[in-house]
Amino acid sequence: MALFGKKEGQSLFGKRKDDDEKKTERHELVDIPINSIIELSDLTTYQETGDTSHAFTLFSRKKYEGDGLLRFMYHIKDVEGELVVGVDHIAGTKDDYEVSRWIVDGEQELGDPLPDEMTLFYPDPDNEDDEIAVEYYRQDIVPAKLTVTDAQNKEEFEAELHEYTSDNDELMSIELCGNWLTFYVGILISRSDLEIYPANLNEKIRT
Repeated sequence: MALFGKKEGQSLFGKRKDDDEKKTERHELVDIPINSIIELSDLTTYQETGDTSHAFTLFSRKKYEGDGLLRFMYHIKDVEGELVVGVDHIAGTKDDYEVSRWIVDGEQELGDPLPDEMTLFYPDPDNEDDEIAVEYYRQDIVPAKLTVTDAQNKEEFEAELHEYTSDNDELMSIELCGNWLTFYVGILISRSDLEIYPANLNEKIRT
């Protein structure tokens, strides 16, 4: 009697299994596992830490999916603080991504509707008594499914991203989830400024 699922000792489903594994192969920048080490060597990190590169631990991951949108925001930390590494799939490509470096600039409940133009004030590094004003201009509003993952939980929400840029190509993304706003400000960095040591793999993912 032939065994179920086999013909002449060979699995009838072996080829299909191999094909499925190839289809689900994860890109190096997509769904980086929690507790992975992410090392940054961009100019801003270098200026802030004094090191040519600095290692952080990934403790939380946000994934946004919408019309033409696939974005990951990797919240990373060391003993001194937290940063966010952004990864955006470039629409119309198969595996091309932009990489960005962000900080969480504030969280608050929604009051008035978000304006088309916003001004944020930052300390002047050359004069501690002065501030620098940066004007941001809204480029787009994108509804998105938000998936938040950490070491304990995975939750899904409906969100809305308000995308702003400044005249100097600085970025601001405001996440509206329910009545709660999270402000991210950041800049684009190079893929070569990023090294990833996945938590569940033995080998390092390199550029």
